[in-house]
Amino acid sequence: MANYKVVKVPVGNGIELSAIELDFEPVKEAWSEYKLSDGGKVRIRATAMKIFRVLDAEGKPAYQPDGQPFMIVTQSGQVVASE
Repeated sequence: MANYKVVKVPVGNGIELSAIELDFEPVKEAWSEYKLSDGGKVRIRATAMKIFRVLDAEGKPAYQPDGQPFMIVTQSGQVVASE
């Protein structure tokens, strides 16, 4: 992880976490579909813009209590389509 620039990522309430921004390539962006009471349908797809790997106090990758990597997705957008 030494090749990456460490940045501060705001997570709310004035708290910032140390992290590295990772490059990524979308593999699959699935749609969620919702049937409306008026008979229409809305489809929504979330799109990630930035993905960060949170670091611990020693600058090593941090993990959630369940052992999963601690990641933050920011600046995600939503694409909405209706029928």
